[in-house]
Amino acid sequence: MYGYDIYHEDIMDKLITSIRKGMSHHAYIFEGERGAGSMEAAKLFAVSLICEKKEVTPCGNCNSCILAKAGNHPDIHILSPLKDKKNIIVDQIRDLLKDAYKKPFESERKVYIIAYGDEMNEQAQNAFLKLLEEPPEYAVFVILAENTESLLLTVRSRCERVKFPPVSSEKIKIILEKSYPNTKNIDFLARYSGGNIEKAKQLAEEEGFMPLRQGAFELLPKILSKSVLESYDVAEFVENNKEDAQTVLELWQDFLRDIILIQNNAEKFAVNTDYIDKLINLSGRTEEKTAVSAMTEIIKAQEMLKRAVNLHTLVLNMAFGIKRGENK
Repeated sequence: MYGYDIYHEDIMDKLITSIRKGMSHHAYIFEGERGAGSMEAAKLFAVSLICEKKEVTPCGNCNSCILAKAGNHPDIHILSPLKDKKNIIVDQIRDLLKDAYKKPFESERKVYIIAYGDEMNEQAQNAFLKLLEEPPEYAVFVILAENTESLLLTVRSRCERVKFPPVSSEKIKIILEKSYPNTKNIDFLARYSGGNIEKAKQLAEEEGFMPLRQGAFELLPKILSKSVLESYDVAEFVENNKEDAQTVLELWQDFLRDIILIQNNAEKFAVNTDYIDKLINLSGRTEEKTAVSAMTEIIKAQEMLKRAVNLHTLVLNMAFGIKRGENK
């Protein structure tokens, strides 16, 4: 769309039409998961605001459009956390505030895209609020956020909220088939990515992902078995793939989810379509309560993994927990 990778054309059509009619707002929240297209949408929105031909914006041919596409327009600014910081800090917002009151260098507008805006701390948000309360007439602010509720109510109330839903698996599949024509398992990747196009592309390019998934699947019967000794094989597999431990747990969770769906005659919603016959076979040999218990323990392990718990011990406890759940 206009030379940008846009996955929500209907939303952008409405936003661009509002610009052409002179009805845009001074502040927006683009809410959506990272990797689901909100950043690229914000860039297209920004170039639409600074294009020199308002009636057909973005024309793609004027100097402003060309500079913006190259990422060099002086009146479009993208604010991200500093390299050594997790979040945007108050000093960055103060610098933004100073810059915002300087008139545009080349266009009639200045546009500020604030990445990960929902991760600003309260001090930074309060500093930004002062700018939203008395914005320069030429300035437009676009806050990218995964969770709008993390923003102060006073910030939210001064912004127009635009929600970007996950990209449909059908659309992701079309994009992957075009971009990666030699990649197998595209239907699975489109479903597994959960509407996140950047995740789907990354997995399509990652050579080690499919072998890791195959290995995870081969361990699934041991996860679901009643043998306590096989718990050690499960722990060893995760230990051998400790850099991808979270991914392994996620894969097991999705396999188990599919088994539960199959057991409830809902296999059409399964993610692992290329493994469906094997999953049907395994579901027939597994009690539903065992699959549910396993899934519950794996979700607990995913949360514990974020707390830097010893990996081997964590997975062993997870596997033992599944066995205990089977015997209840």
